[in-house]
Amino acid sequence: MTKTPLVSVVIPTHNRPDMLCEAVASVQAQTFTNYEIIVVCNGSSSDDLVRYAAIPDIRLIVTSCKGIGLALNIGITAAQGDWVAFLDDDDLWEPNKLETQLRVAESKHADVIFCDVVSFGKGCKTTPPLRPPARLSTREAFFLGNCGGGCSVAMVRRSALLAVGGLDETLVSPDWDLWMRLSWHFNIAWMNEVLVRYRYHQGNTSKRMSVTIWSLRIIAKAFVTVPEPLKHMRIVLLKVAFKVLFTPIYIYLNELSLGRLSHFKREILKLQ
Repeated sequence: MTKTPLVSVVIPTHNRPDMLCEAVASVQAQTFTNYEIIVVCNGSSSDDLVRYAAIPDIRLIVTSCKGIGLALNIGITAAQGDWVAFLDDDDLWEPNKLETQLRVAESKHADVIFCDVVSFGKGCKTTPPLRPPARLSTREAFFLGNCGGGCSVAMVRRSALLAVGGLDETLVSPDWDLWMRLSWHFNIAWMNEVLVRYRYHQGNTSKRMSVTIWSLRIIAKAFVTVPEPLKHMRIVLLKVAFKVLFTPIYIYLNELSLGRLSHFKREILKLQ
């Protein structure tokens, strides 16, 4: 009789077979072994599908539809484990990722647990740990921004994901929205340990204005759907929206002025 997995690893992919093979290998190298791997291919080419099908010990789900939220929701629905761990097809896990997160989740009675990440690849940047400000509760902190990070760092109880309706498939980058909604109803914990390697490459960089539009959509949604006990945070959302909107504009104007705008800002701050 096949043993039911405790953890379902969900990996969405689109036309990146070489990176996917590396991602799967990092899962198969885990010290914790009671897991299943679900690879959701959305809109992949026929040649890539042949390569995906050759990867051993995975459950392959193919859909013609595109979208990261859709792919992850398909994986959540298919998952058999009590926990769901997401992994982007271009990222890698450290061998003790699942074992360590399960242990800490149990000790902290967490429904969602995040770990730290290190970047690698040409042009990579230092990735500081993401944590909620000490002055705010976890639920309040997620109104300020994404305190969790990308999907690869998270492990979530499947029951919690189903309770909040999974990921919003209308959002291009749905992780912040998901973590925010989970924080309203479930316990979240962070680990002070680097367990994910984030691959920095041309395919995962985004234009500033695109990121601004996605963020503003998430903020607008939160403003409308925020639970009654947290409606006092709406004023915070408006401030965040203002910052999100004008930061790329400031950066653009500063570049046009060859840094004179930032110099002027520093001089103004000296007078305060």
